[in-house]
Parts: sequence; C-alpha cells; structure tokens
Amino acid sequence: MLAQHSFLCLLFRWFNILASVVVVGGMAFARFVVLASQSVLPVERREALHTAMRARLSNIVAAAIGFLLISGLYSIAVIEAKTTASATYWWYRPLFMLKFGLALVIFALASLLSGKTAAAQKLRQDTARWLSQTLVLAVAVVCISDVLWSAENTPKPPKASATSQASAPNAAAER
Repeated sequence: MLAQHSFLCLLFRWFNILASVVVVGGMAFARFVVLASQSVLPVERREALHTAMRARLSNIVAAAIGFLLISGLYSIAVIEAKTTASATYWWYRPLFMLKFGLALVIFALASLLSGKTAAAQKLRQDTARWLSQTLVLAVAVVCISDVLWSAENTPKPPKASATSQASAPNAAAER
C-alpha cells in the first residue's frame, strides 16, 4: 500500500483525508444545519450571516482545494512510479480519472457557493439544491477513493542496472 512506501506518503494521505473531511463536513453543516436554521432570522440578518460565512468559508475552501490537489496528485504520482496494478485491476486508472473529474466539479461548485462573482450569486439562489448535489458528488468521490485504496498495487520490480544485465548472460552460461 501507499503508506508503506514512506512517511511522506502517509503524511500526504493524512492531508488529503483531513481536507476532504473539512470540505464534506462543512458542506453538510451548511446544508443541514445553517440552511435549515436560518428561517428564524429576518431576511437582512440572514444576508448578513451569509456574507460573513462566505468570507470565512472561501478561504477554507481554497486551502482545502489546494491541499486536496497537491496531496492527491502526489499520491497518484507515487502510486504510478512505485507500483503496478495487476491485470485484474484494469479499471484502476479509468476509475481514478472519474474520481478526479468529479473532484474538479466539486471544487468548482464549492468555489462558486463561497464566491463573490455574479455566477456565484446566481448559483446561491438555490443554495440547498446545489449543496445537496455537491454533497452527493462528494460522497461518490469518497466511495470511489475507498475502492481505489483497496486495490492491490504490487511494487514494481527494481530496475536492473547495466552491470547486472551484462553479467546475467555470463551467469547463465556458467550453469
């Protein structure tokens, strides 16, 4: 497994998991607690609350996206460099690409939901719907991640050096 390769791989995996928890947990809190509770506030206080939350949330979303991209790309680079998926795992790369594509959609939606642009404002007109859809995508990414993590990737054999390759025919001839 990836964590067996080095402490750095494990550290990047932890960053990836923690950033995912922050993003998914934050979206779930916003969808099921904040939106459900805001009806007790007058409209002007609701808008003030949303403005204050977006100011904080946009920084958290940006940091989490950065951690997810860096740690995820590092992890897949290590997996590609140090392991080889067996023939029974022909689906590994296509499934990873699906996960990566869904993650990009989640990043875009999370950025828009916490952003200040006109497109963000238009999306926030139906915040509950977009948060719910983003959460469904996030759950799918988490499930895909687990399937990918459970796939057995066997270590690549060490590359033979030029001297060991040259001596190999001689060793066979001596037998």
